[in-house]
Formats: sequence, C-alpha cells, structure tokens
Amino acid sequence: MASLLSLLFDNTSRLEGDAFVRSRAPITGLTGRNDYGFELRVVGRHVFMEAGSGPPLLFCHGLFGSFRNFAEIGAGLADRYRVIVPCMPMYDAPLARCSVEHLATYLETFTADLGLKNCVMAGNSMGGGAVLHYTVRHPANVSHLILFASSGLSFIPMRGGALKLRNYEYVKGLLSDIFYGSPKLNDAEVREVYDLLQQKPVLLRCLSFTRSTKKNFMHEQLRQLSHPALVIWGANDTVTPPEVAREFRACLRNSELHYLPECGHCPPFEKPRECLRLIESMLGAPRRRRTPSPAFAA
Repeated sequence: MASLLSLLFDNTSRLEGDAFVRSRAPITGLTGRNDYGFELRVVGRHVFMEAGSGPPLLFCHGLFGSFRNFAEIGAGLADRYRVIVPCMPMYDAPLARCSVEHLATYLETFTADLGLKNCVMAGNSMGGGAVLHYTVRHPANVSHLILFASSGLSFIPMRGGALKLRNYEYVKGLLSDIFYGSPKLNDAEVREVYDLLQQKPVLLRCLSFTRSTKKNFMHEQLRQLSHPALVIWGANDTVTPPEVAREFRACLRNSELHYLPECGHCPPFEKPRECLRLIESMLGAPRRRRTPSPAFAA
C-alpha cells in the first residue's frame, strides 16, 4: 500500500536524513567514488553534489545516471565555476510527474530555491531534455547550453517488458548497450540498477519517463533559442543515433556539433577529457592555477 501511495502522491516530505537521500538517489553513484572534491548537500527537498565557486554550472543526469557521469568533468571546471549535479527526481516522484517536462519543472524549483542565476545548463539523455525545456521557459536565466546525447528530438526507449527485466543478464546487456566497447559499470553497479528495476513502482516510473520522450518533440521551440550551444554526441550511440545530433545542430542556430569516436550514449562518462576540452573551448574561461584533483593526478 505504501508503494502504491508513493506512486500517486508526493510522500518525500515524510522522509528525512539518509532515508530521503536513499529515496531520491537510490543509485549510489551519486555520492560514490567521490574523490573529486565534491560535497553532498541536502537543501530542503533537494539532494545534490557541489564543488567550486563562480557562475553556476549544472550537470543533469538521465535515467540510471548519477553524479559519476559528470564527476571528472566537474572536477576540471570547479576552479572557475560553481559546479552542481542535482539528483533528478526520477525514482521517487509521483507517477503523474514522471516525464521529461516535469523534470524541467523540478529544475525551476531547484534553481529558484538555490537562487541560481545566469546558469550554464548541461544535460545527458533525459537530463538534456529537461535542460532544454527549462531553457525554453526561462531563456534569460541560461547563459550557455551543453547537450550530451540529449532527448528532445527523438524517442529514448527502454527495451524489454517486465518479464525480460527480471533477467539479470538481460538487464546487464541493456546497460552495456549504453556504452561503446567494454562495459563501464562493474557487477555491483549493474546489480544496483537490476535490484531497482525489480521494484514495481520504480519500474513504472522508468517506463513513464521513457514514454514521455515520444511526446512534444521540440524542433520549433529550439529554433527560437539563440544561446551558445555545444552538442556532444557519441559516434557509436545506439540509444539516440548520431543523425539526431544533426537535427539539434540544425535547430539550434548558435550551436556547434562534435562527434566523439568510440563513444556511446554517455559521453561525459566515457570520454570526460575530450568533453572537458570542448566545454573549456566554448566557455572560454581561463583556468586558474590549482593543485590537481585525484581525477587528474598521474
């Protein structure tokens, strides 16, 4: 009954401390492997990782994503930006809010509650779609756009019905398809996602998010944006094929497109150094002298 109620209503206000963090961030990659100088913060009903100071730069993950997707890039930018990785409410939101459009609504609340102005907005997959919807609604509060294999112009599927997703090897193969070449997740990380998908409320939320990417393609809305935009795409992406990136380049009038070879659906995780160089080039912010973080230590 409690699980059913959580699908229909927002029950996160009843949770506090670690219980709230686990509900919002069940994939521990959000806070795991944190040797990059980030701190876990909980402000009101928001959970996020933060490092650095300066203009705000938000990295927004997609389904099954987490802090680990952006940790190395964020460490490389934290000497010039206030780098924030919000935990997107994908596993504890009421079913009626499980859509990419509602993720943008969450970003509205997040940026307002934290008082974030003139943000660099970056997102991967559904996180990219959320960033785009937010930018369309609040263009004056966004300085630059960074899209990694974004939703917004194509359907992002989650293959397999409930029966197939009960098979561990099937889920492992599903996650491996996200990346190019050898799997980027170890067995414990795969098991974590598999266990999540065995929870029916979480599975229903995930399916709702994927279905929402079929709706409201943003071609016309994006043509109204003039923000400097960086589109980074894996040349071997099988989730959102490379030709989708060309559609983004055509719609965003002030954009540049870069394909990364031997890269799948998660460029910031698979090719962090290449992504960092492209981001630094677009933003044009000089690097301050600092002691290298473990992410860049020899």
